[in-house]
Amino acid sequence: MKVEFYDSKRRKKIIEELNSNFGITELPKVIFATGRDKMRGFSGDLTIDEIYSLDRLANVEFIGIYLFKEDLGHLRLGFDGAILLGKQIIKNIVEIDEKQLEKWMTGHSLEIPLERGMYAVRHNGDIFGCGLSDGKILINFVPKERRIRRSS
Repeated sequence: MKVEFYDSKRRKKIIEELNSNFGITELPKVIFATGRDKMRGFSGDLTIDEIYSLDRLANVEFIGIYLFKEDLGHLRLGFDGAILLGKQIIKNIVEIDEKQLEKWMTGHSLEIPLERGMYAVRHNGDIFGCGLSDGKILINFVPKERRIRRSS
């Protein structure tokens, strides 16, 4: 799998977009792209050269945390990225109630009229991922492995 580390120019551009959309101003010290347009962040003690060396031996998708991906013309925060960066998110937040949270965490989209765009989903001060609004529906991006499963 190809790993692409972001230089300071590209990193600055990403921070500008995340700041514009969500108010995010800080990211982990190393940002890199892996397969499927996913961008990961790493704040550990490994250098970029050490990560490249490790990539030759193992899959570096296990290094760092999945922060966001370029999706449908937006930077969409991943579930873990939204949680990690949640304290910085001050824009494009949709506050949901308990009933909506249950529906959201079981993988359903929510009927909420919003302007088109990407939103962080929050309940009682906690972030529960990110969704894309088409103006009428907030499309759910909670990964299947993070959803609550209800037994019948």
